[in-house]
Amino acid sequence: MNGFEAFVAVAEELHFGRAADRLGVSQPTLSRAVGGLERALGVTLFDRTTRRVALTAEGEAMLPDARTVVDAAQAAGRRARRAGGLVVVSKPDGDGGLLPGILAALAEPAELLFATTGDEAARMLRDGRGDVALLAAPFDRMGLDVEQVRAEPRVAAQPRGREATTLAEVLARPAVTWPGVDERLDAYYRARDTEPADAPPARYGPPAKDLAEALRWVELGQAVTFLPESVARRYPRDGIAYRRIDGLSEARLQVAWPETSRSPRVAAFVRAALGQ
Repeated sequence: MNGFEAFVAVAEELHFGRAADRLGVSQPTLSRAVGGLERALGVTLFDRTTRRVALTAEGEAMLPDARTVVDAAQAAGRRARRAGGLVVVSKPDGDGGLLPGILAALAEPAELLFATTGDEAARMLRDGRGDVALLAAPFDRMGLDVEQVRAEPRVAAQPRGREATTLAEVLARPAVTWPGVDERLDAYYRARDTEPADAPPARYGPPAKDLAEALRWVELGQAVTFLPESVARRYPRDGIAYRRIDGLSEARLQVAWPETSRSPRVAAFVRAALGQ
């Protein structure tokens, strides 16, 4: 434990005892770490009384940067402990079918780590659990370098026999969402990042826990949803018609890695991805 870890724990708990328990150290050890950081910085970070602990103005100002320092140190530690390999992050259906070819092109085997959403995959890169990711935009790009691998058509999944043929018609129907899609539904139909003039606001339908459940809602005639064409090919359903609709956005597959990475293995993965 260093002074920044001690400071962040106390700042978040506002209680030295709880912060010490959280870090697995004694309260005197925690207090010494915080005091040492204050002396090194020449500022007082906490107002302490027998009844309460509160951040000073200096402590409030430093907390965001301190969290960044702690997160970066933890991520560096995770990467150092597994420096001999490459961890690739992806959503189970989010690689556009390219991941097998990319892995085959690498000189060394890679470990795979699956994420539920694009934002979760991005967090795995930032916190050191993963080295490089192949995932669909949009996702939180903070702290990452990103290159586009390819773009492909997006299709509307609709109940067979009841297909809409225009963007306005399909968006008039409720759209089923699942983790990673809710709150970003507009990104799945906007064309060229601008909403078509005749497109109504998207209607949210029933939530689903995953893609399989979402497709079942579509089969039952309760909703529509939007998928990259490569994903639709992997999920044929007798009760679902997949149709290209003018105005639907393209699905953009991107490779992402921490902007501080200097790993030759990551560079090799990026080259292989861009060569697909």
